[in-house]
Amino acid sequence: MIVTEGSKTEPEYFRLLIQELGLTTAKVKITGDGGSAPISVVEFAEGLLKDDPDFEHVFLVFDRDRHTTYDAAIAKAESLRCRNAPRKQAVKAIPSIPSFEIWYRFHVSGERRPYATGEGGGSPAQELIRDLKVSHACFASYAKTNCDAFYDEIRPMRDQACTRADKALEEASKEGQPPFRENPSTRVHLVVRRLQDMARRQEAES
Repeated sequence: MIVTEGSKTEPEYFRLLIQELGLTTAKVKITGDGGSAPISVVEFAEGLLKDDPDFEHVFLVFDRDRHTTYDAAIAKAESLRCRNAPRKQAVKAIPSIPSFEIWYRFHVSGERRPYATGEGGGSPAQELIRDLKVSHACFASYAKTNCDAFYDEIRPMRDQACTRADKALEEASKEGQPPFRENPSTRVHLVVRRLQDMARRQEAES
């Protein structure tokens, strides 16, 4: 199960990825009803797990940006568990700093300039989107609702994006940045790799 903060950006990306990988909706549930704050994503997932605790993996996808409930969401996510998975694999917080768009950015650039001040009067996430739009032609008209407009173009870059996401976390750790504070960073690649593994298993079983 994938529970997201956004109702458009994240669900649309994961739906396109699942469609590409040939996974059935019976295997993966995506909900964009998690609310607009990190803690609401975790609380929404908690409610879903009470009704159906048998998901093998639960990924909680949300942004850091300027959210005041970010730390509480990380802590609460650690307390959630599922019955059908090993303790360390059951529920994973999948934050992006400052926002999900850093995952798109890693497809075309490994630059690690931190987003913290919201230069130009906007939030850190808005600052990232400005950078994203000039980072590659496919993002020039970027909007949170138009993932299908550039998905096919960035698809061949996905492995490189995963590598860059790994490297960003590794380098941030070496610099002394604490877990879930790495700026910029994302853990979306962990979800992507899990879905790829599921697709391989599904193909092997067919």
